[in-house]
Amino acid sequence: MQPRQQLLDIWRAQVAYSWRLPEDGGKRKFWHWGGRNQSDAVGDAQQLLCLLFPAQELPELNYADPDATGDAVLEALAGLGDAVEIPIRIMRLVKEYMEKHVDAEGVPVYSGGSNMHRKDRTKKANPEQRAIDVTEGFALAIPLCLTSLSFLADFQPTVDRMGRGDLGRELEQVQEAIHRRLLGAITGLLRSFAVSTFDADDDFGKQLLALINVDGQADRKIVRRFRESADDIIATLRTITVGSGGTAGVEAPTKLFEIGWSWSVVEKAPDIPDVSDTSTQRVGRAEDAPYLYFTVVALEAIQTLFSARVMRRNLLTEEEQRLAQSLQLRMDVTRRYWAMVASFGGGSKWPLEDVPWRTTDALEYDYYSLLVCAVATDTFGASRGGDDDLIRLGDVLVELGNRGRITRRALREDRAIEMHYPGVKAELAGIEKLDGPAMVWNMVDFAPLLLKRLYHAASLLVTIEARAELLEVADLVWDHLARRRIREGAAARLWDQPKQVYGELGNWFEDPSWHFTIRVVEAMVLAAQFATSEPARSRGLEDLAHELLVEAEHVYDQELLRGSGAAGPALAQEIRSVGLTIRHAKDVVDERPGTAFALGVKALIDLDRLIAAGRDAETGV
Repeated sequence: MQPRQQLLDIWRAQVAYSWRLPEDGGKRKFWHWGGRNQSDAVGDAQQLLCLLFPAQELPELNYADPDATGDAVLEALAGLGDAVEIPIRIMRLVKEYMEKHVDAEGVPVYSGGSNMHRKDRTKKANPEQRAIDVTEGFALAIPLCLTSLSFLADFQPTVDRMGRGDLGRELEQVQEAIHRRLLGAITGLLRSFAVSTFDADDDFGKQLLALINVDGQADRKIVRRFRESADDIIATLRTITVGSGGTAGVEAPTKLFEIGWSWSVVEKAPDIPDVSDTSTQRVGRAEDAPYLYFTVVALEAIQTLFSARVMRRNLLTEEEQRLAQSLQLRMDVTRRYWAMVASFGGGSKWPLEDVPWRTTDALEYDYYSLLVCAVATDTFGASRGGDDDLIRLGDVLVELGNRGRITRRALREDRAIEMHYPGVKAELAGIEKLDGPAMVWNMVDFAPLLLKRLYHAASLLVTIEARAELLEVADLVWDHLARRRIREGAAARLWDQPKQVYGELGNWFEDPSWHFTIRVVEAMVLAAQFATSEPARSRGLEDLAHELLVEAEHVYDQELLRGSGAAGPALAQEIRSVGLTIRHAKDVVDERPGTAFALGVKALIDLDRLIAAGRDAETGV
């Protein structure tokens, strides 16, 4: 896969597409915002993150310090200038984004209207509908702002050395705009958190019971077990007092419920008064019910607030840190809830394993199973106690690759192709109240999201065989994605051209989808980080390596007693070399048992040769 090389190729292709001459014949290049969709806050954030995210997550791809920028990075970004011009230009792209996506009063907006589609194409969308803030806009703003702040912090020393006061003032202005957008994104996520309650005998309750009742027990018993399993979750919901959410009626003993993030700020969401800037807290319009897709993007964004890089560099203000703690509470309880539902009953079959996942509004898609995997993986890998749960989740991911016609060929008129194009549609309940048609949000990122989940699960696994299986499937998913890369035209080497895999599709695209491309970039970053992590350890191999090193050390001590270490210079050097090999093997046996085993075998072979040579010398043979 060579993820670093793939990321460099994406940068090269992105600069070639986005940094262009104007169509009116002008000779000064400019940055073209947008791609397959028109420019908006969501799509432009995805476009910009393709440049910023890899550079901050992988130090060898960082371009903030001109003196430390690698040749491969300079070559990939050559269209933007030299080592000094590249960070200046990217800083100004960040500034341009921050200035572009504001309302008439200069308040940041988080809209994604170009990805909204009318259910009834005969009706015209209200501009207010397309301008509404969406949860994905809040979620994308968080990694965008954090990567930008990290980049600017790295670039600051260079600006200081250059002695350019105008550039320094520009950098400070950009930082101020970033923090304003970041604060608005955090408060937006706090106000778009949703808790939906329903009775066991209404439509939503019946759907949830049908999903989790894998043993065919009486509904009354399942409701009681659900309430018992959710006891800690309900206790946590009581502590949510900032923004939307809270218990919302879940404490009633017969109630069922779901939690997560809605598609936008929920209707009647309370304002958060104790913040320095309340201007981004617009009126909520979304139904107070969670959507799996928006829950996943929100959780991934919140997790970045607590990454080692952000904590180490102290990128957040005190106010942002305080509000982030409220988001962390929501993140933890949401993960626990969906892990509980996904594995409800803990028996021989989980609801998650009964693919496809069925939502409470009676929708069934393999894509929803993948989203539940995304929410539950960390819980399975941490608090649930390791590999047993992760292996079962990994089996679901493998099956989804098959069912999604990624690792298996598609059939004629295969419904699975719809997940790749035109994608799974989520109706944005509540948006029709803005005097316009009902709207849907298209989700087409099944393949790159599956690749992300495979690498995430593999990184948490200890069992070598299970990890190896997921990595084999990941290679197949990457082969699939590589075939969907646009091959020619201005967008060559970017994504997505699904017709190249699914020939029955009619659409052929000339422009890139930044929604799809950023998902590939995120997967490549995970793959690169995985490649630099410690290899999985086999407990059996570790025990065997320890036993082998005990024998090697014992034989080595015998040779020292026989006087080999005091023999001639050549023999003494060889015996010392064997001792160093054994010592090094003992140092690495806990982290790399396979390496220690190989070193132990080498030491025993060398010792056997020395022993045989000594015998030959004694007998004169």
